[in-house]
Amino acid sequence: LIHALKYEQGFWALRDLSELLRRSKDLDRFVEGAIFVPVPLHPRKLRERGYNQSDLIIEELMRCFPQCSGLDAIERVLDTESQTQFSRQERIRNLKNAFSLKSNRAIERSKRYIIVDDVFTTGSTLNACAAALRKAGARRVDTLAIGHG
Repeated sequence: LIHALKYEQGFWALRDLSELLRRSKDLDRFVEGAIFVPVPLHPRKLRERGYNQSDLIIEELMRCFPQCSGLDAIERVLDTESQTQFSRQERIRNLKNAFSLKSNRAIERSKRYIIVDDVFTTGSTLNACAAALRKAGARRVDTLAIGHG
């Protein structure tokens, strides 16, 4: 589902993904009252793909869990190489300083943020995004990924 969504414009996969989210045991309790933050794409990658799959996943999450909200809070400031062939250490190095808080966004310390990504491999991307939120003042940051690679 994720591969089709990410690389083949398989928007049909969102319907199936939504059903999986609704059926996920205890997901409603995990996300309760949270603010979903998408893992951003670099503007070049966004132009090439035409959409950010994390944004689409968050839209489905908010349909399934209307008590939650979304915030496009961080941006990818470095155009890094694709992570797919990198080791864990190479991924960490590749993402160093790749993300920052958007200049027109504010983080509320009392809120809980969940960074949403399509696939968790080593956690490097999610950790780099969490570091950007924490640097901006977020105290409670969790992550949610649909797949594991």
